[in-house]
Amino acid sequence: MKDRPKPARWWNKCKQPKRVLAERLVPKLEHWRGEIWADLLRYCLIRLQPGLRATKAANADFCLLLPPDWQITASQQKRLKRLLSARQHWSNALVVSCDDWLPQANGKRAWRQKGLLDPFLDGAIGAAEGPLWLSNAVLQQLGPAPKTAPERIQWRSQLMACVGAQKWAHVPLPLVQAPLPSLKPQLLSPKGNPLVSVLIPSGGFSKPIKGHSSLLLRHCLHALLSRSSYRNLEIVVIDAGELNQELLVELEALTTAELGPGRWRHERSQNPYSYSERINQAAAIAKGEWLMQLNDDTELLEPDSIASMLELAQRPGVGVVGALLLYPDGRVQHAGVAIDNLAPRHAWASCKPERLPPGLLETARAFQAVTAAVCLCSANLWRQLGGLRLELPINYGDVDFCLRARQAGKVVLLDPASRWIHFESASRSLDLVPPELGLFQELWAKQLGGIWCTDPYVSRWRQLLAEKN
Repeated sequence: MKDRPKPARWWNKCKQPKRVLAERLVPKLEHWRGEIWADLLRYCLIRLQPGLRATKAANADFCLLLPPDWQITASQQKRLKRLLSARQHWSNALVVSCDDWLPQANGKRAWRQKGLLDPFLDGAIGAAEGPLWLSNAVLQQLGPAPKTAPERIQWRSQLMACVGAQKWAHVPLPLVQAPLPSLKPQLLSPKGNPLVSVLIPSGGFSKPIKGHSSLLLRHCLHALLSRSSYRNLEIVVIDAGELNQELLVELEALTTAELGPGRWRHERSQNPYSYSERINQAAAIAKGEWLMQLNDDTELLEPDSIASMLELAQRPGVGVVGALLLYPDGRVQHAGVAIDNLAPRHAWASCKPERLPPGLLETARAFQAVTAAVCLCSANLWRQLGGLRLELPINYGDVDFCLRARQAGKVVLLDPASRWIHFESASRSLDLVPPELGLFQELWAKQLGGIWCTDPYVSRWRQLLAEKN
């Protein structure tokens, strides 16, 4: 008689339903971040995933490092070691970090979701710091962590370079309460006064704005030219005949009055609509050292938006800088692109700004990509990468460009100090699948890690689904 197979454990039987629940519900729960019921449900869905089951004892080859100003009890340290050790055991990582609770001014606390540490842009060390479960061998190689903030940033940068992202695991749950951050990012100005070419493709469309039908291009330029504190701009507009001569004369006169002579350029496309082709055509005639893509359905809110983006873009190692975009009702349209399971999406789209992860809007943050609706890069990088890929005429050309910039060793940043209204239709479904998705997945499946790829800056919890499944 053959031995009967042992029954599978209950969590193996439930693994697929748990995956489906997490895949569908966790991103939707971002809309109610901060609500007790939503945080509890999100906590439970993540806690059920593989990779968080505790081992019997903490690994003796690892030690727990706490920032110098963090105070936790002995029982909290014991629990922290147990859960971080479980994650290390499952992932075979050399470093394990975790989310934390951040106290608020109203006496409540918020779940601080941490992306992959990027010390390059971490102007406020408190936004990224936290407990680390670290291999003793790595600690001996690097030496003890410094106590002062600037040296700690450098030390953590060396730690990331030493172990690599593949050996840095994360528990996407708040396991400990952090102290109130004490450091604030510095406000800096761009170096020099370089010419920025603003590339605006337009189809001559109108939309209701504040109850009145307005030509989007006219509204966009009026706001940009009257509000921007940065004035060394060149306006490059491209259309396919939708803009009549009277309108072009009016907009050229407006640009000349605000910026001076020689700051207006108009280009006409003779081909069927392709956003990528039109932007490439506009960039080819631009004279600026920096190129700024700008949709005509945007409205500048913060006067220092362009100056702030330019200052970030001038830093060594930065490739592309995007902006925070809001719907007219104040909800978030774009706060960085996340690429999960080979599908780019606007992270936290339709959320209220106060629902975003704590700290996200305090300083610049790295992402895999930002939207071309408002973004800035150098003309040199644009020429180096060959502009936007024509095979992606409408969708994902901006994401593809950002990923190619990252391949070239450049950082892609979101600048929350640069704020714009985006009059993109807020009623359209965010679940529609663009026709270019298949080609995008063919181009980037291998580089991003296959169908279960995770976004290291946004959806760290998805790593639990991708490993050993």
